[in-house]
Amino acid sequence: MVSESRPVDCYDRGDRLRQLSQKQYSSGMAPSSTKTLYDMLWEAAIYCSPDGNKRFIPFDVLQLARDRRLVQEALQHKKLEFPKADIPRVLDAICSSQNLESRSSLFRVFSVLVLCKKTEYITKFVDKGINDSYLPLPIVRRNGDGITIVRHKHERNRPSVSENVLRDIFENSDDWDHGNLNNFNTQQWWTIAPFFGRQDNTILHYVLEPGDILPFTEKKREVLPKIEVDNQEGEDSLHYEFAKEGGFGEVSIVKIHPSHYDFGRQPYSDGSHGFALKRLKSPDTNEFNLEVGALSQYNQGIDQHLIPLLATIEKEDDASKYYLLFPKANGDLLFFWENHFNKPTDKSLLKWMAEQCLGITRALSMLHQDQDDHENNDHPIYGRHGDIKAANILWFAKAGATGPSGWRLVLSDFGLMRFHRLMSRSVQTARNIKKTITYQGPEFDIGKISRKSDIWALGCTFLEFITCYILGFEAVKTDFPSCRGEYDEHRKFDVDKFYRTLDGNKKAELKPVVRDWISGLHSDPKCSQYIHEFLDYIENSMLCIERDERPTASEVAQSLESLLNKYHSAS
Repeated sequence: MVSESRPVDCYDRGDRLRQLSQKQYSSGMAPSSTKTLYDMLWEAAIYCSPDGNKRFIPFDVLQLARDRRLVQEALQHKKLEFPKADIPRVLDAICSSQNLESRSSLFRVFSVLVLCKKTEYITKFVDKGINDSYLPLPIVRRNGDGITIVRHKHERNRPSVSENVLRDIFENSDDWDHGNLNNFNTQQWWTIAPFFGRQDNTILHYVLEPGDILPFTEKKREVLPKIEVDNQEGEDSLHYEFAKEGGFGEVSIVKIHPSHYDFGRQPYSDGSHGFALKRLKSPDTNEFNLEVGALSQYNQGIDQHLIPLLATIEKEDDASKYYLLFPKANGDLLFFWENHFNKPTDKSLLKWMAEQCLGITRALSMLHQDQDDHENNDHPIYGRHGDIKAANILWFAKAGATGPSGWRLVLSDFGLMRFHRLMSRSVQTARNIKKTITYQGPEFDIGKISRKSDIWALGCTFLEFITCYILGFEAVKTDFPSCRGEYDEHRKFDVDKFYRTLDGNKKAELKPVVRDWISGLHSDPKCSQYIHEFLDYIENSMLCIERDERPTASEVAQSLESLLNKYHSAS
């Protein structure tokens, strides 16, 4: 089933979601008898990666600012002349159980004042009803004897403090000089790092301010190999690099502090708190909506062989404006082949391969299905993945899994798919589409492109899968591409496509070396009856030169299911 769920704007940094979360937060840091709340907050502040000059205080430690004893000690500090008569009501305002999990909480505001060593000002916040839901307060700067106030971009979407109230709080220039105001402006962000999660399986779109600090304890970019080509026009060179970088964005692996997310049960998580963060290259809202539209429609999850979108982030900074958050895979299919499927001897892996190929095909069928649903009207959907290859199939392993029973392959990177949907069929030509050349079908040179182009690319990928099973990863990486290598007159460089064109690009044929390669696999002693039939189906149906004669994804799934059932019956 195709989901129509679209991300819902979230302006409170996930605070309401955190309150509803069943996740338990414990820093392992009990209130200390020797350390003050000030010391504990400062020592807990984590430098955000990669913004090494920005810090956040994890929520599991931040909540110590509502511990009654610590708060009372802070209010009764010997350097403070805090009115004793005010202590009970301030304690109740900060520590009352009625306020702990509500929008009227005050422990964040109190934390900021403690960090700024302006604890006594908490009474002004209490008296004026300024609680945590008002954070971040507008930027306040000293201007002679007065102050200037700069509002935040998204302030209209949450409670806002009037200028008169801000002037009343910060008017004392002795207490709030340039340095102290700067400390407050800076350190309030430390206490409001977002909490990521889903509400009733709804994807949230976190709308953040430029000053927001993401609760990442580690961030590193995924490094993909660059392909250099000698091409005078340069166009196809750019297309190839585009595909290697993952469509419309760049992917990094981030670690989120454990008290700043709750996506429910994650059986395929390795427990490292790692996630994949995709930074979209374009700040254009329409392009963001296109990519998210595709991902949110097909969000059934890892068990259905589709990559689930966990959250989206809108935050203008030097790097980008839009980010997408996904589960972190253990690697892509190429990594899996090299490290866990390199000419395997375990016969159970053949059954697993058959099941995963069927699952991936069913996932592709799901992507294609919405086109069928709108076939008889003018709905502008053209559901095609557009860049199927081993690098866009991810390998997930359940925590502690040592064998195939806990492994799952997942189809990912739908960025191109949504792009294709908005283009009419008549303009679906090679010069319009940015994808990996290796797996493109003959129609990229001799005809119109359709969903059947995905079937060709899937057939190429399955052929590599079988190659790795029988001959090993080196054959996939080097031997098979080398024998397919052929000079392309149009592109003016060698390409390793699975077909070649004839008669000036008027027709095409499967490269004879590909047929020879398949014959070699047939003759290998490791080639079982299942693989014989699978290879025949790939060669004769999925890699059919005539686009319209190729099966649909649904038909491929039916054929692979039939093959798998025969395999089960024979074993």
